[in-house]
Amino acid sequence: MQDGYDIIGDVHGCADELEQLLSNMGYAEVDATWKHPNRQAVFVGDFIDRGPHQLRAVAIPKAMVEAGSALAVIGNHEFNAISLATTDDNGDFNRAHSERNLEQSAVFLDAATFGSAGHREILDWFTTLPMWLDLGGIRVVHACWHEPSMRVLGELASANNSLTPELVVEANRRGSPAYDAAEIVLKGPEAALEGYSYSDKDGHIRTGGRVTWWDPTATTLQHGIRLAGNWTVFDPDNQPVEHLPASPLPDWVRQITPTATDRTPVCFGHYWFTVGANNAELKIIDTKAACVDFSAVKGGPLVAYRWSGETELSSDNLITSSG
Repeated sequence: MQDGYDIIGDVHGCADELEQLLSNMGYAEVDATWKHPNRQAVFVGDFIDRGPHQLRAVAIPKAMVEAGSALAVIGNHEFNAISLATTDDNGDFNRAHSERNLEQSAVFLDAATFGSAGHREILDWFTTLPMWLDLGGIRVVHACWHEPSMRVLGELASANNSLTPELVVEANRRGSPAYDAAEIVLKGPEAALEGYSYSDKDGHIRTGGRVTWWDPTATTLQHGIRLAGNWTVFDPDNQPVEHLPASPLPDWVRQITPTATDRTPVCFGHYWFTVGANNAELKIIDTKAACVDFSAVKGGPLVAYRWSGETELSSDNLITSSG
């Protein structure tokens, strides 16, 4: 009998940390894959890019999913990898082979070799992964649980809500309903910053920011855009300032926040949460929302939420690769 799910954050090539986390949770290698006697792992996607062990970081969860000891949803990095390798009706790559796009995928492509049999096998597996999972009492998505967007994607998706060739094309066609829906579900809603900008974790200047869609109290740019403490914010005159303005978030963004009557607990990744020394401040967002991405590839712990049927999430159920 299964006792619950262990929902694992963004791996990003950190295969050593993944094996340590699995071991810490009581999983063991059996028949060439990791298994637990009475639990199942669930991965929130973003297996690839950035980290040192790209192929192992895919092979471990792939083997677990195929053996039935894990489930997984697709992340935006897997979506990008598929888009880089597939073409639209005009024969153009769905994701342009621009310098920036190739740079973002360079670590994975160095390991997998673009166009090789191994590369194609990995991408084929990515296309089997659903974009979200409703597991009855707990929901899992890479970036944002938003049912209107899911309905749009579902019209073009496979039966298990995974990608189809048509959906990949439409989700890369800027301005299409599928493009907007994929941006929300796989990458999280973003709001324009009214002339303000910031330098993100990779040093790129951005004029739009990821919204804390899970927080109904975050109604302004200042409080509703997720910025790390070490990211520099610039005003419209390109001068550094302490924070974004207190301008209201657009209505369409605020409508994404779950209502009080629809707060089934949800776990997600993508948002680069951080912790201090000795995992200080390792905690969930609230009793209905938990981000399990604590920036493992940037020196943080790889984190899982151990769910056992509770209707109120608790920080006590977070488990890390560092023990």
